[in-house]
Amino acid sequence: MKHEITVPEVSEGVTSGTIISINVAVGDQVEEDQTLLELETDKAVVEIPAPVAGEVSDIKVAEGDKVAIGAVIMSVEDGEAKVAIPEPLESGLPKELTPTIVIPEPEQNEPLPPSVQSKPVEQVLDLTPVRRDDQVAPAAPSVRRLARDLGVDIYQVLGTGSGGRICAEDVRLFVRDKMQQLTGGGATSITTDEFTGVYAQRPLPDFSKWGEISTEPLSRIRKLTAAAVSYAWSTIPMVTQYDKAVIEGLEDFRKDYNYRVTAEAKLTLTAVLVKVCAAALKTFPQFNSSLDLAREALILKHYQHIGVAVDTANGLLVPVIKDAGDKGIEELAIELNDLAEKTRQRKISPADMEGGCFIISNLGGIGGDAFTPIVYAPQVAILGVSQAEMQPVWNGREFEPRLMLPLSLSYDHRVIDGAAGARFLRWICVALENPIHLAMKG
Repeated sequence: MKHEITVPEVSEGVTSGTIISINVAVGDQVEEDQTLLELETDKAVVEIPAPVAGEVSDIKVAEGDKVAIGAVIMSVEDGEAKVAIPEPLESGLPKELTPTIVIPEPEQNEPLPPSVQSKPVEQVLDLTPVRRDDQVAPAAPSVRRLARDLGVDIYQVLGTGSGGRICAEDVRLFVRDKMQQLTGGGATSITTDEFTGVYAQRPLPDFSKWGEISTEPLSRIRKLTAAAVSYAWSTIPMVTQYDKAVIEGLEDFRKDYNYRVTAEAKLTLTAVLVKVCAAALKTFPQFNSSLDLAREALILKHYQHIGVAVDTANGLLVPVIKDAGDKGIEELAIELNDLAEKTRQRKISPADMEGGCFIISNLGGIGGDAFTPIVYAPQVAILGVSQAEMQPVWNGREFEPRLMLPLSLSYDHRVIDGAAGARFLRWICVALENPIHLAMKG
């Protein structure tokens, strides 16, 4: 029996994905739940399993193809007996009485009816490529025509197809996003091709004139990151606040704690910050909000879902720890370690990356004493963490060595004023320096 395998609905709002690897070939025998291919969506890489055991009879996609949810991508024969379809019975009429249908040949000079006369190709498709200098738009003639009809410069549209190819949906998304920027409202495509096409680039020179070059296609994650930060940078008036926390007491406790626990339960500074930030969001609710320009309102969230930026070989991903404010630091440490490992192994699910209220980006393990993180819309704030180091601090009588942790808070100035940003960041510093403050206020 033949089973058609379709792209499943992997997450709410996700309408398509890109095939990044196919693990089987036509004729292969597969087991039930064996991975057939990997699909990369806006949020994660998803493995598509075989629903039954059997033989792969047909593969309808190739690596790099963009497919919609519900599209047929493969067929598997499960080996069950097929129902035989009887051959049609021969006519019981005598051979000499069997009707014969004769199709007359058309006269050589007889013209074809107008309905079936072939039309010149140029009337059906515009095959003239759109050029800018030496570049040709990576789009089909019909897509280029659609862009011209809508008044869109196709070179400003970000293609989501294989090799950056532009499809009709990319053009429509570009127009929609531009209209939303002009009108300041409307639903945004947060869970689909997020912020597609809101940034553009002038044509590049031919770098090969000056030496040897190579080209590396952008990964799906890198494309989405580029679009998201470009959108944020062009639409959000951001301010960054800086402060430092004294953390030698916290570090002494953390190191002592880690001597007594398993590797899975190791306590990291990031796990402590997740708890501290969740408590801070309760105390300063405007930092746990989203701005709705269309309705001229502020959406306040009564839950604390904290995203943690994780550096992976394929780009930056942000898994989300749900209800962080209701969990203890010990529980958060275990969950964060597990989530970070799943993210690096590309085993994270789309649901693990949804619903974030606030993000922590910790670069302390790499180095540096400050940086300016970019707010991830529709959130309104993000915390950057740099490398802690011993610094001389004046105590009123003398300088003494203290372990100082640099923190950077970027926020949306439309929602948060400078004074509120300074208070929020100072609250986090005090909570790190005096955990009893966290217990009393959190």
